[in-house]
Amino acid sequence: MVPNTATRAQRKLSIRSQLVQSLWAEEPERRRAMLLLDVARQYYEYGMGQAEIAQATGYSRPTVGRMLAEAREVGIVNIQITHPLERSVSLEQTIQLRYGIQHVRVAPRSPVSDGIVEVGKSCATLLESVLQPGMSLGLSNGRIHNAMVAELHHAKSRGVTVVQMVGGLSRNTRLLDGDELCRRAAEALGGVSHSLPAPLLARDANAAKALAATPEVARTLELAGSVDVAVIGIGAGFRHPASVFSGTLTGDTVRTLHKHGAVGHILGRFVDSRGNPVTSTLDDRVIGTSLGALRDIPFVVAVAAGTEKAPAIAAALRAGLIDVLLVDVTAAQELAHLPESPTRTP
Repeated sequence: MVPNTATRAQRKLSIRSQLVQSLWAEEPERRRAMLLLDVARQYYEYGMGQAEIAQATGYSRPTVGRMLAEAREVGIVNIQITHPLERSVSLEQTIQLRYGIQHVRVAPRSPVSDGIVEVGKSCATLLESVLQPGMSLGLSNGRIHNAMVAELHHAKSRGVTVVQMVGGLSRNTRLLDGDELCRRAAEALGGVSHSLPAPLLARDANAAKALAATPEVARTLELAGSVDVAVIGIGAGFRHPASVFSGTLTGDTVRTLHKHGAVGHILGRFVDSRGNPVTSTLDDRVIGTSLGALRDIPFVVAVAAGTEKAPAIAAALRAGLIDVLLVDVTAAQELAHLPESPTRTP
């Protein structure tokens, strides 16, 4: 049976009345929520004091205070105490405890950067705070060193001597090479530079010995081993395309390094996961400061960026070669979660 027009109208009115009653039944809660939202926004976003809000709304100051408390209780206001540095500080503490190094700084990484510039800036800031007039500074090479030198602005009166610690690269990388970096750093620090007129990797062991014996090279290496502060890079090893050794090693050398567990290089010297030197014919060809001489330098700063550097950084830390570590957040994350290095058997 089809309901007549009057019946349909009554049914429509009844349903509408029920819906309207339900709507109005919810309205007080809705109005309360909007009031709390308005008061909370005035306090937390607009910076108004409780007395100002009381005057603007017509409520008493104690009532406004209770409204703010209620807004937190019901979840309208969620207070989060944080800072972009919090993540970095947490990583720094993890690395300090895990590797036993006292001074670590993790540079935040911007969305448009690979961490090189940030670590370079961090290093420049550190040097400007520790270098005193008449001190000497040793530098290796690389992109972070280049970024660091570009950020040295306020130390021209210090008269700092800058020394190249390793030989030059064979590729066309003048701005990243030790000679040019030392010259620019000395200019920024108001001092003189001493270059190492030799390649990082000589043709063979005899050529390396001959070059190291020349007066200028011998003198620079002597100066490099006695600097007050050194800033060194950490190499990811022969497997990574950005390595200074990429494309220059024979298959036999690579296999030997791999067999002995090489994870990276420091001043051109390959090390295993514990930081022990890896013996190969390559080591006799390197012209630069030895790891033994590095240990005698009073203040060694290591700079690195990128996850691929973590195993080599860990090796340097385990060997006790570093006093200060400056890394980007991606390297720090990887370093903080690396598995423990196994003890190698002879």
